[in-house]
Amino acid sequence: MKYCSKCQMKVQNQLNNCPLCGQSLESVEFEIERDYPEQFAKKRRFSIRKFIIFLAMVIISFSFISGIFQDFQWNWVFIITAATLYVTISAILGSRVKRNIGPNILTQVIGISALSIIIDYFLGYSGWSLDIIFPLDLMAGTTIITVMILLNPKRFTDLVIYQLMFGLMGIVILTMIYFQVIIFRQIAIIGSYYTIITCVGLFFFADRQMIHELKKKFHY
Repeated sequence: MKYCSKCQMKVQNQLNNCPLCGQSLESVEFEIERDYPEQFAKKRRFSIRKFIIFLAMVIISFSFISGIFQDFQWNWVFIITAATLYVTISAILGSRVKRNIGPNILTQVIGISALSIIIDYFLGYSGWSLDIIFPLDLMAGTTIITVMILLNPKRFTDLVIYQLMFGLMGIVILTMIYFQVIIFRQIAIIGSYYTIITCVGLFFFADRQMIHELKKKFHY
């Protein structure tokens, strides 16, 4: 009888090599008790998401400990916490969303805008987050979605909903300008107008097939 020392299996024929691994077989005279290879535990795959979450917990906890036991300004503790949470959520969502990148872009636009508002608030609030960052961030998200639709019109029905959301955010900016929440108006007006007119333009130049597919998606 022949035996494979690598697979730890008996081979009851005249083969010279193991049919599983190809290693040369050994001729043995004693009886092998185990006919099947020992079942080894599967190696656990390294979880990137768990590592990201653990790293975020380390950074946030260290910032709070520094704020408690050292002369560390609490404003920066909350800024570091908010920034860490934003990066963590973005990384996790980015790893999940592969086919439709629209949710990831929407999350980035909202996340960056919210993070800038938080930082602006804890630094004394001078208004730069709403006056500059929010409109520019919205313009960037609108541009990315528009370019993706133009490069691949088949994705119109998948991405246009996020363009509509950006258009609504543009209306929100105009409302904030009207009620003087936004003081530095030039960039905000340009950003809101660009977002709204781009959204309108996509529907204006969309062909009938795109509109039909959109209606089907919303069961209209």
